[in-house]
Amino acid sequence: MSPEDFFCHGTLKGEIYAALHHLVKRGDLGHLVTDSTRVSSVEGDWSAEPDIVFVSHKALAEGVVCLIPSAAGKPGRYIEVFGAPDLIVEVVSDTSVAKDTRRLPAAYFKAGVREFWLADARREPLVFRIHQRGENAFEPVEPDAEGFQRSSVFDCAFRLDGQCDPEGKWTFDLRNKP
Repeated sequence: MSPEDFFCHGTLKGEIYAALHHLVKRGDLGHLVTDSTRVSSVEGDWSAEPDIVFVSHKALAEGVVCLIPSAAGKPGRYIEVFGAPDLIVEVVSDTSVAKDTRRLPAAYFKAGVREFWLADARREPLVFRIHQRGENAFEPVEPDAEGFQRSSVFDCAFRLDGQCDPEGKWTFDLRNKP
Protein backbone atom coordinates (compact mmCIF):
# COMPACT_ATOMS: atom_id res chain seq x y z
CA MET A 1 0.00 0.00 0.00
CA SER A 2 1.16 3.51 -0.76
CA PRO A 3 1.42 5.96 2.13
CA GLU A 4 -1.35 8.55 2.41
CA ASP A 5 -0.68 12.13 1.45
CA PHE A 6 -0.44 14.00 4.75
CA PHE A 7 -2.64 16.98 3.90
CA CYS A 8 -4.93 16.11 0.99
CA HIS A 9 -5.73 12.62 2.30
CA GLY A 10 -4.90 12.13 5.99
CA THR A 11 -5.86 15.60 7.22
CA LEU A 12 -9.01 15.65 5.08
CA LYS A 13 -10.09 12.19 6.25
CA GLY A 14 -9.41 13.25 9.84
CA GLU A 15 -11.63 16.33 9.54
CA ILE A 16 -14.54 14.38 8.04
CA TYR A 17 -14.19 11.64 10.65
CA ALA A 18 -13.99 14.12 13.55
CA ALA A 19 -17.10 16.03 12.46
CA LEU A 20 -19.12 12.86 11.89
CA HIS A 21 -17.86 11.26 15.09
CA HIS A 22 -19.25 14.20 17.06
CA LEU A 23 -22.69 13.78 15.45
CA VAL A 24 -22.76 9.99 15.82
CA LYS A 25 -21.64 10.06 19.45
CA ARG A 26 -23.90 12.94 20.49
CA GLY A 27 -26.96 11.30 18.91
CA ASP A 28 -26.00 7.70 19.83
CA LEU A 29 -26.65 6.86 16.17
CA GLY A 30 -24.40 3.84 15.69
CA HIS A 31 -20.76 3.13 14.93
CA LEU A 32 -18.27 5.18 12.91
CA VAL A 33 -14.92 3.68 11.94
CA THR A 34 -12.02 4.75 9.83
CA ASP A 35 -9.75 2.77 7.48
CA SER A 36 -8.43 -0.71 8.26
CA THR A 37 -12.00 -1.91 8.79
CA ARG A 38 -12.86 -4.61 6.28
CA VAL A 39 -16.30 -4.24 4.69
CA SER A 40 -17.67 -6.80 2.26
CA SER A 41 -20.81 -7.69 0.36
CA VAL A 42 -21.82 -10.67 -1.73
CA GLU A 43 -24.46 -8.60 -3.57
CA GLY A 44 -21.92 -5.90 -4.45
CA ASP A 45 -19.17 -8.47 -5.14
CA TRP A 46 -16.57 -6.49 -3.19
CA SER A 47 -14.39 -6.45 -0.15
CA ALA A 48 -12.60 -3.23 0.74
CA GLU A 49 -11.29 -1.03 3.53
CA PRO A 50 -13.04 2.31 2.93
CA ASP A 51 -11.69 5.52 4.43
CA ILE A 52 -14.75 6.02 6.68
CA VAL A 53 -17.74 3.75 7.37
CA PHE A 54 -20.91 4.46 9.35
CA VAL A 55 -23.22 1.66 10.51
CA SER A 56 -26.39 2.71 12.31
CA HIS A 57 -27.90 0.84 15.24
CA LYS A 58 -30.99 0.42 13.05
CA ALA A 59 -29.03 -1.26 10.21
CA LEU A 60 -27.52 -3.72 12.69
CA ALA A 61 -30.88 -4.42 14.37
CA GLU A 62 -32.61 -5.00 11.02
CA GLY A 63 -29.81 -7.25 9.72
CA VAL A 64 -28.89 -4.93 6.86
CA VAL A 65 -25.33 -5.37 8.10
CA CYS A 66 -23.76 -7.78 10.54
CA LEU A 67 -20.45 -7.86 12.31
CA ILE A 68 -18.23 -10.87 11.66
CA PRO A 69 -16.60 -12.18 14.85
CA SER A 70 -12.85 -12.66 15.08
CA ALA A 71 -11.49 -16.19 14.83
CA ALA A 72 -10.80 -16.19 18.57
CA GLY A 73 -14.57 -15.92 19.15
CA LYS A 74 -14.22 -13.59 22.13
CA PRO A 75 -17.36 -11.56 22.93
CA GLY A 76 -17.38 -8.08 21.41
CA ARG A 77 -14.43 -8.80 19.08
CA TYR A 78 -15.21 -8.31 15.38
CA ILE A 79 -13.04 -8.13 12.29
CA GLU A 80 -15.41 -7.27 9.46
CA VAL A 81 -18.63 -5.50 8.52
CA PHE A 82 -20.73 -7.62 6.18
CA GLY A 83 -23.57 -6.12 4.15
CA ALA A 84 -24.57 -2.55 3.32
CA PRO A 85 -23.37 0.18 5.70
CA ASP A 86 -25.43 3.36 5.90
CA LEU A 87 -22.53 5.52 4.68
CA ILE A 88 -19.15 5.04 3.06
CA VAL A 89 -16.71 7.93 2.55
CA GLU A 90 -13.77 7.73 0.15
CA VAL A 91 -10.98 10.31 -0.02
CA VAL A 92 -9.28 10.26 -3.40
CA SER A 93 -5.52 9.83 -3.64
CA ASP A 94 -3.26 9.72 -6.70
CA THR A 95 -3.27 5.91 -6.67
CA SER A 96 -7.01 5.46 -6.03
CA VAL A 97 -8.76 7.67 -8.62
CA ALA A 98 -10.39 4.93 -10.72
CA LYS A 99 -11.17 2.79 -7.68
CA ASP A 100 -12.72 5.62 -5.61
CA THR A 101 -14.60 7.37 -8.43
CA ARG A 102 -15.85 4.46 -10.58
CA ARG A 103 -15.31 0.90 -9.40
CA LEU A 104 -16.16 1.18 -5.70
CA PRO A 105 -19.18 3.53 -5.99
CA ALA A 106 -20.80 1.11 -8.44
CA ALA A 107 -20.11 -1.83 -6.12
CA TYR A 108 -21.33 0.09 -3.06
CA PHE A 109 -24.55 0.94 -4.90
CA LYS A 110 -25.08 -2.66 -5.96
CA ALA A 111 -24.54 -3.76 -2.34
CA GLY A 112 -27.26 -1.37 -1.09
CA VAL A 113 -25.13 1.26 0.67
CA ARG A 114 -27.49 4.16 1.47
CA GLU A 115 -25.11 7.08 0.90
CA PHE A 116 -21.64 7.61 -0.59
CA TRP A 117 -19.42 10.65 -0.03
CA LEU A 118 -16.41 11.52 -2.15
CA ALA A 119 -13.73 14.06 -1.24
CA ASP A 120 -10.72 15.12 -3.30
CA ALA A 121 -8.21 17.76 -2.23
CA ARG A 122 -5.39 16.87 -4.61
CA ARG A 123 -5.89 20.15 -6.44
CA GLU A 124 -8.13 23.18 -6.30
CA PRO A 125 -11.04 23.49 -6.33
CA LEU A 126 -11.64 21.13 -3.44
CA VAL A 127 -14.23 18.44 -4.30
CA PHE A 128 -16.79 17.28 -1.74
CA ARG A 129 -19.86 15.44 -3.03
CA ILE A 130 -22.61 13.64 -1.18
CA HIS A 131 -24.21 10.95 -3.34
CA GLN A 132 -27.55 9.31 -2.63
CA ARG A 133 -29.19 6.31 -4.19
CA GLY A 134 -30.84 6.96 -7.53
CA GLU A 135 -32.65 4.48 -9.72
CA ASN A 136 -29.54 2.78 -11.14
CA ALA A 137 -26.56 4.49 -9.49
CA PHE A 138 -25.54 7.00 -6.87
CA GLU A 139 -26.54 10.54 -7.82
CA PRO A 140 -24.89 13.69 -6.47
CA VAL A 141 -26.92 15.85 -4.10
CA GLU A 142 -27.39 19.38 -5.38
CA PRO A 143 -25.93 21.97 -3.02
CA ASP A 144 -28.13 24.76 -1.67
CA ALA A 145 -27.36 28.47 -2.15
CA GLU A 146 -24.74 28.30 0.63
CA GLY A 147 -23.08 25.19 -0.79
CA PHE A 148 -24.54 22.73 1.73
CA GLN A 149 -25.56 19.23 0.57
CA ARG A 150 -28.26 17.31 2.42
CA SER A 151 -27.47 13.90 3.91
CA SER A 152 -30.45 11.62 4.40
CA VAL A 153 -28.34 9.39 6.64
CA PHE A 154 -27.70 12.16 9.17
CA ASP A 155 -30.77 14.30 8.38
CA CYS A 156 -28.71 17.47 8.07
CA ALA A 157 -26.67 19.27 5.43
CA PHE A 158 -22.89 19.46 5.11
CA ARG A 159 -20.38 21.75 3.45
CA LEU A 160 -16.64 21.15 3.37
CA ASP A 161 -14.54 24.30 3.45
CA GLY A 162 -10.85 24.13 2.75
CA GLN A 163 -7.95 26.47 2.38
CA CYS A 164 -4.62 25.69 0.79
CA ASP A 165 -1.65 27.89 1.65
CA PRO A 166 1.06 28.75 -0.92
CA GLU A 167 3.13 25.75 0.25
CA GLY A 168 0.24 23.34 -0.46
CA LYS A 169 -0.76 22.75 3.16
CA TRP A 170 -4.51 22.30 3.51
CA THR A 171 -6.80 23.06 6.42
CA PHE A 172 -10.40 21.82 6.39
CA ASP A 173 -13.68 22.44 8.16
CA LEU A 174 -16.69 20.15 7.65
CA ARG A 175 -19.68 22.28 8.63
CA ASN A 176 -23.22 21.05 9.15
CA LYS A 177 -26.63 22.60 9.58
CA PRO A 178 -30.05 21.11 10.35
